[in-house]
Amino acid sequence: MDEQTLTMVFTLDNGDTHNINVDMPKENLTKASTDAVMQNIIDQQAIVEDGHKAVAIKEAYIITETKNVLA
Repeated sequence: MDEQTLTMVFTLDNGDTHNINVDMPKENLTKASTDAVMQNIIDQQAIVEDGHKAVAIKEAYIITETKNVLA
């Protein structure tokens, strides 16, 4: 059984990064659609960590894990 996690990485105004993880993202995500969502999060100033705001998109990626249950 494969499990996927979308990780969206933002750059904060102090140079640090902030990650948002989404379990089981919808299939066939594109860079353009993911970037649009991330830019909206930045524009809405929805991320503030220790007083520092997200100011840029660093990257987004999907990790796929395979779980093999032992019998």
